Amino acid sequence: MEIIKKYGFIFLLLFAASAFSQTYTQTIRGKVLDADSKSEIVGANVVLLNSDTLIGSVTDAEGRFRLQNIPVGRRALKVTSIGYEDAVLANIIVTSGKEVVLTVELQEKVYSSAVVEVTTESDKTKANNDLVTLSARNFQAEETGRYAGSRGDPSKMVANYAGVSSGNDARNDIIVRGNSPLGVLWRLEGVDIPNPNHFSAQGATGGPISMLNNNVLGNSDFLTGAFPAEYGNKNAAVFDIRLRNGNNEQNEFTGQLGINGIELGAEGPISKKQGSSYLVNYRYSTLEVFNKLGIRFGVSASPDYQDLSYKVNIPTAKAGVFQLWGIGGIGKLKLLDSELKPSDWSYISKGEDLVFKSSMGATGLTHLYFFNPKVSGRFALSFSATDLDAYVDTISPVSGDKFRDAKNKSTESNIIENYTVTAKLNARHLFKVGATHQTIIFNASAFNYSNVYNKYIYDLDVKNSSAGLVQGFLHWQWRPSDKLTVNSGLHYQNFLLNNTQALEPRLGIKYRLSEKQNISIGYGMHSQMQPVIYYFYDTYIPSTDSYYKSNRNLGLSRSQHAILAYDLNFAKDFRFKFESYYQYLYNIPVQHNWNSSFSMINVGNALEGIPLVDTLENTGTGENYGIEFTIEKFFSKHYYFLLTSSLYDSKYRGKNGVLHNTSYNAGYVLNALCGYELPLGKSRNRLLSLDLKYTLAGGNRYTPIDLEASKLYNRAVYRDDEAFTKKYQDYSRFDIKISFKTNRKKTSQILFVVVENIFDTPNILRESYSVETQSINREYQLGLFPYAGYRIEF
Repeated sequence: MEIIKKYGFIFLLLFAASAFSQTYTQTIRGKVLDADSKSEIVGANVVLLNSDTLIGSVTDAEGRFRLQNIPVGRRALKVTSIGYEDAVLANIIVTSGKEVVLTVELQEKVYSSAVVEVTTESDKTKANNDLVTLSARNFQAEETGRYAGSRGDPSKMVANYAGVSSGNDARNDIIVRGNSPLGVLWRLEGVDIPNPNHFSAQGATGGPISMLNNNVLGNSDFLTGAFPAEYGNKNAAVFDIRLRNGNNEQNEFTGQLGINGIELGAEGPISKKQGSSYLVNYRYSTLEVFNKLGIRFGVSASPDYQDLSYKVNIPTAKAGVFQLWGIGGIGKLKLLDSELKPSDWSYISKGEDLVFKSSMGATGLTHLYFFNPKVSGRFALSFSATDLDAYVDTISPVSGDKFRDAKNKSTESNIIENYTVTAKLNARHLFKVGATHQTIIFNASAFNYSNVYNKYIYDLDVKNSSAGLVQGFLHWQWRPSDKLTVNSGLHYQNFLLNNTQALEPRLGIKYRLSEKQNISIGYGMHSQMQPVIYYFYDTYIPSTDSYYKSNRNLGLSRSQHAILAYDLNFAKDFRFKFESYYQYLYNIPVQHNWNSSFSMINVGNALEGIPLVDTLENTGTGENYGIEFTIEKFFSKHYYFLLTSSLYDSKYRGKNGVLHNTSYNAGYVLNALCGYELPLGKSRNRLLSLDLKYTLAGGNRYTPIDLEASKLYNRAVYRDDEAFTKKYQDYSRFDIKISFKTNRKKTSQILFVVVENIFDTPNILRESYSVETQSINREYQLGLFPYAGYRIEF
């Protein structure tokens, strides 16, 4: 609360200044495209809504439009064109510091014997990918910063949606409909990329801090099941992220200071005549200052990291559009007892130094070429890599000497070539076909010192091993009428290391019952390979003092997903959505030689990363089913709210054949979010905003510790026959955000204060065994956590 008091006077000064204001304006411009073929639409009308004077534009030969002298604030546009359904774009945030550059996509009408005119406002949550039928939602960069507690992180933002929950406060792993976070696919600019999070283990999909900077994000999609044929190698969810293009007419800059560190961004034209542009954003952060203030960020160490995002867009007159994009980051975390007095060490009998370094980078070149207005081809070439370097040293309390207990040094590189052809035959039929080849190069050295064998035992010892993954898809969209849309397709993949393959049908059907309501069904078969580290795991054989790779022939995990959805826009700017689903999982890896409860279904959400397990076989099963409700008031008349609820059950069978709860089977999640904007000043150039969020969820599942056995073996021993039978108390958290935005000539600024878990509710994270005290301890999630930030655009 001290931070709120500290910054309170600034809000008062800004509030007082708001009484003296003048009207500021900005330009809205962009392009209008066909939603399917992506070709430009000439002669489309673009009109500013809710304006005292008529402000409009007509797209030129290249589909471009421009609206000038638009007052700052939240604005709305209506875009119309003969033969296309109307589109209404609401909540366009216009500031004096940056031009608004939009890409608007219109859906072509399908005329049947009875002409149907579609005049309703477009679905604000509809996926940007027009081939997605259900269980999807688009999101914009503004949403990642609007919701209290999201910290500008897409993963934390989507945790507010129905069917999604957060693993814990210290990380941004997401659990979708009871699935492991390992089932989440990250895609950037149409290309699969590694986990874009700092301080993440090899194979994981989340981490403490995201590298995705919301200052550079464009309109993106989040899918939660039965996704179209173009998405593969995952069975839970898809982040289809797009980077926006930079301003191609004038240079603009952004500066930001907050919990994520110091950020600097720039964008502008490379050639105004050609329309090419660049966009770059750099961020550096160290949380040492927060630790000195006594504020903890989920860990007791001080993470130090930096990241960079960029995109270059070069359109040409005849050769198509070329784009160069990239994202990357490096991070380092140290927890060093060697810098402390022995009385302050982590353990009574010894000290411990832990060093964790990680890095990730992905870059790609894409080329979009139109053979004609109906047929286009897109080529993508990308390179990505992740690197992990972690070790643990123990320190003698007598001599101070260090001994290397464990080390993990691994690098995974990926080279991906992809080509996709999209052909729109007419308003009824669209075909999309694509092929992808991925080369995986893996290097790793991971070992632990064994007191049993008095030597280092290697889990990984890999030098320049390679593997290939081939994927292909065919998608057909059929629209027999304006009311009915059918998306069908096939996805194929083959993991060439052991020639495991799958052919997966996909189907989505959407029927418009009326102008305000739709019903949809979806089905998808989905397969995914395991994290690469599992295929190269070394099993030690003491009798021969040798190793063998016991997981080399591990197959693909499989799942079948069926969904029923109903959407109702029961009033202007209000929406109700219901979805029910059933997912059957099979071919899940479990341990071959042990009659245990282990299953890969439960891997992916641990703070320590992904456990290395040997002798796995594809005989496990599981199932997830549930219902989801969403009631939403889209932002209008200065306020919004979002209410989501999920009721679900998640079970699995391991090698022991027992039906267990999965570790994610919390049973329910409830989210309530709302916000209000108060315009200030005669010209309403300033905004005072309040955003609230409350989450209530079932407690995490856990396996109890056998205290007596743990004392005997001097380590944590779990009761495997009681796997995930216990449940912590329900999770409860309330977040609040207060922000003030001001517009001046050519600049806009925002100051915000956030308090997460404002009531300091103690939510249990996990139980652990203390060797020193021979007792079971409870660790808790994030407590009261206040922070502030400042942003300027010019």
